[in-house]
Parts: sequence; C-alpha cells; structure tokens
Amino acid sequence: MRARAAGRGTEAVGGAALRLRQDAAGGMRLEWVVGVVLMLWGCGKQEAPAANGAPPAAAVPEGADVEQGPGPDLGNANLIIISLDTLRADCTSLGAGPEEISPALARFASEATVFTQARAQSPHTAPSHMSLFTSALPSLHGVQNVANTTAPDGSAQAVIVPMREDIPTLAQVLKAAGFRTIGLTDGGNLIPNHGFDRGFDTYTYTLEGAARKVDEGLLACKALTQPGAGRFFLFLHTYQIHAPYVPPPPYVEQWAPAGYQGPLRERIETLAGMTLTQRWAAMKSLFWKDRDSFGEAEAGYLRGLYQGGVRYTDDELARLFEGLQRSGLLDTSIVVVLSDHGEEFHEHGRWQHEQLYEECLRVPLVVRLPRAWKGGQRIDTPVALVDVMPTVLDLLGVDVRALALPGPVRQQGRTLVVSLLGGPPPPVKPIVSEHIATRGGNFEQQMLILTGTIAFLYDEYRGEKLPDGTVQHRVGLWELATDPRQEHDLAPTSAELVRQFEALRAHYRAQVEQDRPAVPPAEAQPLDDESRRQLEELGYIGGAGEGR
Repeated sequence: MRARAAGRGTEAVGGAALRLRQDAAGGMRLEWVVGVVLMLWGCGKQEAPAANGAPPAAAVPEGADVEQGPGPDLGNANLIIISLDTLRADCTSLGAGPEEISPALARFASEATVFTQARAQSPHTAPSHMSLFTSALPSLHGVQNVANTTAPDGSAQAVIVPMREDIPTLAQVLKAAGFRTIGLTDGGNLIPNHGFDRGFDTYTYTLEGAARKVDEGLLACKALTQPGAGRFFLFLHTYQIHAPYVPPPPYVEQWAPAGYQGPLRERIETLAGMTLTQRWAAMKSLFWKDRDSFGEAEAGYLRGLYQGGVRYTDDELARLFEGLQRSGLLDTSIVVVLSDHGEEFHEHGRWQHEQLYEECLRVPLVVRLPRAWKGGQRIDTPVALVDVMPTVLDLLGVDVRALALPGPVRQQGRTLVVSLLGGPPPPVKPIVSEHIATRGGNFEQQMLILTGTIAFLYDEYRGEKLPDGTVQHRVGLWELATDPRQEHDLAPTSAELVRQFEALRAHYRAQVEQDRPAVPPAEAQPLDDESRRQLEELGYIGGAGEGR
C-alpha cells in the first residue's frame, strides 16, 4: 500500500488546515483555514503489544486494507539497526539521487517499507542517536555533542552531558527482555561517556570505517546464530560518509568533478595517504582550511566526493546484506537502515550539519520485516527517528511495563506498525527537531516544527544579540511541497501563522517540562583523560569547528 502524498492546495495539520494563497502582489502566503488544535504528545500513547510477540490485534484497525495469510514469526525475530552516519535522503537512489549511487540500498528497499519523509531530531550525532535509542527529544534526554566551553578560569574546556540515568535506552529495554545486545560503532560522539553503551553486552567505539564495521558485523552475526544463542539486537554504525570525504580513488574518479582544479584537489590527495583516524585529526587544519572562501566550485567538488563516499558505503552494505542472506538472518530479523542526520553543501550558507534545514534533517528510513513481508511499500507521511523505538518494540512484542527498568519509558514517538503491516499510512503529526548550539559559553536553541509539508523554524542562536545580552530570536516558514529547497521564507507575510506556531512551540516547551523525570538532568562534566585523548585524536575538540 502506498500512502498518499501531501497535496499542494490545502494541508491538514491536526485539527487545522493551511492554504497556500496568492496575494495581490503575486506572492505566495500561507493562511489558516481553521484554528489550530495540535496535541503534540498524543501520538506517544502506545497500545500494549501481545504477550506472544505477535503484532497486537488492535494494531490493525477494522476495515484496513491488509493482506490475509501467515506472516513472519515476529515473536522470535531479532533486530538489526544500521546507522549510516551523515547520509541525507536526497543523496540516495531512494530519494532524488542518481540511480547508480546506492543500488544495494535500493535492492534492500524493494523488499522493505521506505519512509520517504523521515526526519531526524537533531543535526548532530549524539542527540540524534540518543533520540533514536530513547524515543525522547533532545530537550528531554539532554544529550548533546561534546562541546568546547570556557572554564571558570577562562581556559578552554571540553565538556560532555551524559544520558540521564532514569530514561532507559532501547538496548536496556531489550536486554531486560532477554535479548543479547551488541553495539559496533565508529565512536566519536557515540562514546560511552554519553551513555550509549548502556544495556549493551558488547559495545565498541573505534573509528574504522564501513569495510571494517561490516567485517565485524558479519563475525558477530556468525556468533549470534549459533544454536541456543537466543534473540539478539545488533546496532551497527559507521562514519564512512562523514567528512572528510575521501573515498577510495576509483570512487573519487567516478563521482568528483574532473574539471575542478582548486585547493581541495591537492588536499584530498594528501588525505588519501593517511589512515582514517589521521584524516579526521586533519579535518580542521587541512580539509576545512579556508572554507569561508569556498565557492560554488568547491561545493560541487565536495558534493561529488560525498557521493563517492555514499556509493563506496553502499558497496560495503551489499556485502553485509549478502552475508545476512546467507546466514538466514534476513528471514528471521527486522532490519532497519537509517541515518542520524544529513549534510549541507552551502545551500543555506554553511557546511556540514549545523542547521535545521531539509538537507540536514531529512534522512533515509527503511524497515524490512522477516522474509520481506509487506515489502515494496513507500509511505510519504512524515515520520521521525523517535518513532523507531516504539515501532520495533511493538513488532518484537516487548511489553516495557513488564520489565525491570531504571525508569519509565517516555516514548515521545509513535508506533508505525499499522502502516508496516499494510494498513493505512500514519496520520500527520507534528515533528520536532532541535539543535542546542553554543555561543560564548551559553547554550541557545534552534527548533524546527514540521506539520505535514509546513516547516516552522525558531532560532535563538542565529538571532540578533541585543545590548542587554538577550537574544531577539528569528523565525522562518516554508511550504515544502512548493519550496522543497526552502528558498522562499513566508514568515514575513504570514504573521498569524507564525503566531500560532510560536504558541505551539510554547506548548511544546511546557510539555517537555511536564514530562521531565523527577530526577534532575545530568550536568555537563569535564572529559576524562582517555576520552579527551580519543576525541582530540579524531579532531572533535581542540579547535574551532562545526557539524560533528
């Protein structure tokens, strides 16, 4: 079943509707048709799954167009989540990318459900992955990337905000439910200091790249399929696509513009002779050197290098899928492929992933059920990474209320199981993405609220700093159906709609405060020596930079 794409005329938003109308001057503006009634967190209420692990009967509404017949044994299914860090949706063949850029992912997707309008909850690695693992937004779980701040004595200090102790992660939930849990990551901002290792029997965090991570994943799968091994959760993560974009030479030759003769060409040749860790350490000092002077030629060259990295990663992904097929795990596992955020190539004046625009937030999300059951679906309703945890727990039949956990599971996402099982597409719900940026040692917020195809941006960080030290925030408003590149800000001609979204933002903030656990959130802590050494080696700290 294919969900119906949002139309260009009137867009339903909860209990409201928006209409794009041409004004007297020939411009376009958005206006309300009816009042706003948006219940942000109503979507987080979940029906309890059946005790036997099968999808709950209530998950398929009466009259839904669902094929009859035996489905896969979800009650004994494993879970495999593959995170391709920094992969934007429109640079795959599932989105607007060329057909040859990700053929392995396309073949996999042909047997799966593709959520074409999935959004990340943050443009940064740590908060986005923690939202994936907790179904909680960054304002609630509190995790941010490692930050460079100023110590009381005026010196530079790197601090980290660990995960709160009273919000269980997906790995903790599944371990409590009897799953074996293995996390194989490329490290960086996925280090244990944030709390990412919680609930994992095995957790690695060494920067090695896609080929090595696939090798490790296949070895882990061999051990996990031994007789009597039981059900498992495998999380596999790679930074291969992330800057600096240095795929093997054949991929550079195929994808990077041959006519480019600027400074980046020589830098790429230098970086190609380094190890992956050395490349990351040289990211600020060499790869992004003078980036404020980069122009359209550099943007095109960088995008080509990035695409080469996407194709190289896809070729490694093909090996992983083939191994899963040979071992029989594709028939016994729920396999999810996603990314934590996208990447910007100066579309909105910056590089990497520091802003809440489509190129940084729209990510691939592909869910394959065992034996390719219900494969071939494409669902166009916007969904979010916070929806993944409630969805997979629903599919796996894990009832969190029956488990001994460090605190209640506060799922701010919603289950998508009805749509995965062939029912109607999920209803339109507001999706919140956040970015907590640092300026002068202070944390300031950016927030984007997406309702259907309407995107509203609230930005303190890039707002105007007033003489009294306060910040006059800025706002933006876009109709993505007609302006997917967000080039035409409708906020100046949509004062009433902006006011309504401002009220919605205030309601969201109040709900976050209401949903906060009683235990105070963890405070930023100076890094221990070993973590500092690793992050300095990777170039995360020790100098100015962005987009990690």
